[in-house]
Amino acid sequence: MMPTRKERFERISREAREATNRELAGEISSLTFLTQDEVRRLLPRKVDKERFGTLMAIVAAETDDNRKIAALRENLDEVGGVLMTVLKQLL
Repeated sequence: MMPTRKERFERISREAREATNRELAGEISSLTFLTQDEVRRLLPRKVDKERFGTLMAIVAAETDDNRKIAALRENLDEVGGVLMTVLKQLL
């Protein structure tokens, strides 16, 4: 039986999400000490990878540490979980 239009759209959407997730893992891996497998394990969802990107942008910003700390405080609700996940990897 031929898939319905809805099923086809759902499949296309799922494949696009999975491809984007793999691409994000590769980008993060190329910029950090984490391998692609570690990125996929630690940050399984696209939103986790996006939050990690936000966190890294704050840390890598060309500002003084006080401004970085202020930015972390402002974004802690968003990036806190990812921060904890990555820091636990270092222990």
